[in-house]
Parts: sequence; structure tokens; C-alpha cells
Amino acid sequence: QRDVDEIREQIERRLAPIGKKVYGIVNYHNAVILPEIVPAYTDMVRYLVELYYWAVTRYPTSGFLRVKLSDALRERGVAPHIFESAEEAGPFPRNCHRRML
Repeated sequence: QRDVDEIREQIERRLAPIGKKVYGIVNYHNAVILPEIVPAYTDMVRYLVELYYWAVTRYPTSGFLRVKLSDALRERGVAPHIFESAEEAGPFPRNCHRRML
């Protein structure tokens, strides 16, 4: 839980001063999220997405994490937008912005 709180604090410290929502790309390379932490982590993600992001794309290298994270985010009403690589994830925010215009 301390790690989840630290992530939230770091993101808020960087994004709150911007004063508007941004697009995000999250690299989960070599990330490990213990099963018992997934609910707290995805609740934190939902909170941050609602406050600070227009859209977020993610790319975990682990297939297991990709599936687990995708399912947990969907359960919380957060669009997962999960890709397999940075190359796939990178264009998503621009394409998402074009669809919003």
C-alpha cells in the first residue's frame, strides 16, 4: 500500500501544477503488482485518470500483468488501452486526441 500511495503522490505532485488534463503513457516494463494490491492499485489509477488524464495508454511486457491489469481496470470503469510495446502505445494519445476533435 505504501508503494501505491507513493505512486499517487508522485503523479499528483507532477500533474496538479499543470492545471489541466494530459495524455499519459505508462511503462510497466518489469513491474510486479501483487494480487492482493491490484484492487488498491487500480482504485488509485481510476482516481488519477479521473483527475489528471484525458487518456492513458499502457504497455506491460508481461502477458499475465497485461491480462490482470486489463481486467481490473475494466471492473473499475477505466479503459485499459493496453499495448504490447512502447511502439504500439506511443501513437495512441495523438490518435485519441484526433477522435475527440
